[in-house]
Amino acid sequence: MNKNKSFLKSLQCASLGLVKPFVTERNMRIHFSVANLIIVFAHFYGLAKTEWAILFLAIGLVITAELENAVDTATSEISQTAKTAKDAAAGAVLFAAIISVAVGCFLFFDIRGIQSALGRVFSSPAVYLPCMALGTADILFIILGGKIKI
Repeated sequence: MNKNKSFLKSLQCASLGLVKPFVTERNMRIHFSVANLIIVFAHFYGLAKTEWAILFLAIGLVITAELENAVDTATSEISQTAKTAKDAAAGAVLFAAIISVAVGCFLFFDIRGIQSALGRVFSSPAVYLPCMALGTADILFIILGGKIKI
C-alpha cells in the first residue's frame, strides 16, 4: 500500500473512509439515525451551549468507535487475532454507547423539560410533520442504506 502523495488525495481517502461505513455497516446507520433524532429533540428541549458540546462529544465518541469497528481485515481468511481485534472494537462501541446513554440521562433528566419539548414538537403540524418525515427518513436510511453502492 502506497502512502498518499498529496494532501488532497489524503482528504479524498479520509472522506471515503468516513462515508463508506454509513453504507456498509448497519449499526453505523442506527447510531447515526438515533443521534440525528436526539439532536432534533435537544433543539426543542433547549440545551445550553455547554450541554450541546457534551451531547456532540458523546455522539462523536460513539460514531468514532463505530468507525474503528468498521475496519475489516484485508483477507477472507478467518484469523483468531482479527476476531479478537473486531470483538474488542465492538466492545468499545458498546462501552461508548452505554456512556452516551448515561450522558443523555443527565442532559435530559428533567421530566418537565421532556414534556415541554414534546409539547413544542406536537403543537403544530408545521413542526411535527417535518419531525415525522425525518424519523421516516432515518428508518429508511437504516433499512435501505446498505443497498447503495460506493
